[in-house]
Amino acid sequence: MDTVLELRALTKHFPTHRAVNGVAFVLRRGEFFSLLGPSGCGKTTTLRLIAGFETPTSGEILLNGRPVANLKPYERNVNTVFQNYALFPHLTVARNIRFGLERRPRMPSAEISAKVDRMLSMLQLSGKEDRMPNQISGGERQRVALARSLVLEPDVLLLDEPLSALDPKLRKQVRAELKSIQRRVGIAFLFVTHDQEEALSLSDRIAVMNRGELEQVGPPRELYQRPASRFVAEFLGDVNWIDGAAIRPECVRISRDRPVNGACAFPAVVMSSTYLGDCVHIEMCLESGGRCVAQVNENECRYETGQRLYVWWRQQDQLPIAVEQSISADA
Repeated sequence: MDTVLELRALTKHFPTHRAVNGVAFVLRRGEFFSLLGPSGCGKTTTLRLIAGFETPTSGEILLNGRPVANLKPYERNVNTVFQNYALFPHLTVARNIRFGLERRPRMPSAEISAKVDRMLSMLQLSGKEDRMPNQISGGERQRVALARSLVLEPDVLLLDEPLSALDPKLRKQVRAELKSIQRRVGIAFLFVTHDQEEALSLSDRIAVMNRGELEQVGPPRELYQRPASRFVAEFLGDVNWIDGAAIRPECVRISRDRPVNGACAFPAVVMSSTYLGDCVHIEMCLESGGRCVAQVNENECRYETGQRLYVWWRQQDQLPIAVEQSISADA
């Protein structure tokens, strides 16, 4: 894939803090790329710099190899889907989608109508084109916002936490639709989120941000299984820190007898269990005083509070994080 967007040492200073510090990555054409991080890490500021809503203090933004940092937002072929969707409440679904096209010079009305009809069909909004935004569901409003941006055929679509306003069940449904839509249109998506599950399930690649800087960039599986830092490991999921080793709860094994296969094993006592539907989290206190959590299948949960057992794992299941980044026996 060729590069559609490139950031080079991008920096943004505000009077009170440095929001973005030397951020650099490339976005490939047709890629679903997520900026993931906690609130205040600089991910939304990075998106606003790409969109042209903020001016960088230093660094470069290249779109199709062309510097765009000094261009106005409407001079860049990128579009943004905002967290609140920003639909026009006085316009119908179809007129919301038409809005940007009608402001393009010399585009025939018939061509505009054809493009809008295609978007209505692609995003499963046919039959709802005459409804107002307050007459459709939250998931449908999100699709209208997507259609309004996609109909303009941007090189990059920027999405600023577009699923955060949806309830958990609808969020999962729309998440699946979003990935399917991106694959069909073939446009590069730059998706900003603080939700690890969203990033892991949607992305071709993820850039994890912390305090204005990139911690790691790579495919979801690589970041989850081979995090480059303690921050990345813990932000992408729960981690047990035992005697200098980092182990995900799903990789922790528990047994009444000490394993004899050469696995790393520690005596422990069951403190509590938490039922999560498809699995159970067993929290244990290690003999050394630290805590550890194991994730087991619901039908395997045969352990009682106060029961003594062994915590163990295979060497290959340890996360490859340097010992100095861990805290011994600290869950």
